[in-house]
Amino acid sequence: MLTRHVAGRVYNYDYCIGRGGAGGDGFISPVGFAVGSGGSLYVVNRGNEYSPSQGITKCTLDHKVLWEDRGFGFAGGESPWPTSIATDSDENVYISDDYVSQIFMYDKDGDFKGGWGRKGSGDGELDGPSGLAFDGEDNLYVVDSLNHRVQKFTRDGKFLAKWGSRGSGAGQFNMPWGIAMDKDGHVYVADWKNDRVQKLTQDGEYLATFGSPGTGDGELKCPSDIAIDDQGDVYVVDWGNLRLNIYEADGTFITSFIGDADILSPWAQGVVNANPDYRKARRRTDMTPEQWFQRPVAVNVDSEGRIMVLETERTRIQIYVKEKDFIDAQFNL
Repeated sequence: MLTRHVAGRVYNYDYCIGRGGAGGDGFISPVGFAVGSGGSLYVVNRGNEYSPSQGITKCTLDHKVLWEDRGFGFAGGESPWPTSIATDSDENVYISDDYVSQIFMYDKDGDFKGGWGRKGSGDGELDGPSGLAFDGEDNLYVVDSLNHRVQKFTRDGKFLAKWGSRGSGAGQFNMPWGIAMDKDGHVYVADWKNDRVQKLTQDGEYLATFGSPGTGDGELKCPSDIAIDDQGDVYVVDWGNLRLNIYEADGTFITSFIGDADILSPWAQGVVNANPDYRKARRRTDMTPEQWFQRPVAVNVDSEGRIMVLETERTRIQIYVKEKDFIDAQFNL
C-alpha cells in the first residue's frame, strides 16, 4: 500500500525511522513517542533485561539524534520501566513509569527536572500509570491502568479529579492503556482488555465507543493508543491484531494499515552496509514480512498530516501522509 484511496481520503506511505540499538541512532523496546517542535520526536525506550537502555531519545524526522538520556541514570536513576510520554505547551517532557508508579519530567533540552507520584489507589495515587495527555490548560490526564481509571493533575502533580472504575460498562475500563484528546477537548481512552476505545468528556461523561472485540474489519484486540487528526478522523493502534485502524469521527470504520516499510531507514541501512555477509543474506531471503507492523504500540498525527506508528519489536516508526489536496493525474490510454 504505497498509495491508498478510500472514503474520499488518500494515504501515502512515506518512510521509516529507527533500528535496534542501545544508544545513539537506535531504539530498544520503544513504547511511546511525542511530537516536538521543529520536526523533532521524543521516543521513550523501555529497554529489556539484556540491554538496560531505558530512557529518552530525541531525534528529528530527518534521522538526526539531538540528545538522549538512557541507561541506569535515566530520570535520576529512579525510572526502571518507562511506559508513555507527552509534552506540555512549553515542550517539557513527561514520562510515566508503571513499575514505580511515578511521573518524571525533562525540559526540551534534556535536563531532568524531577518527578512526582506514589503508588496506591487513593486520590492522586497511581498504580501502573501508562498513557499521558495534556489539555489546552496544561492539565495532565494520566491513565491509571491498574486502578482502571483516568486521573487529572496539574503539570506539577497536584491532584484535580478522577473518573472511571473497573468493568465493561459505559465509562468503565479494564486495564486502559493509551489516551488522546481531540481539538474540541474530548478524551479518547484505549480500553485495552475491553477491546475498544471510549470517547468521553473531560469530566468522564461517556460519549461513544469505537471498535468491538474481534479480528474483522474495524474490530479490535487489545488497542494500545489513539490519535485524532484535524479533520476528526480517529487512528487506533490495534496492538493484538498488528495493525492501525482508522475511523471517521462518528465511529464508521475507514481502513487499516498493516505496515509498508519496504526500504530500511538510513540508521538500519548503515548497519547492513557495514556487513557484506549480512547484506548478501538479505538478498537471498524474502524480506516482505519485514515491511509489516510487529507489535505496533503508539500513534501520533502532526500538523502536516503525517501519521506516525511506533513498533516495539521492529524498533522503528513508520510514517504515512494523509494528502489534503490530492489530485489524480489523468492518463490517456
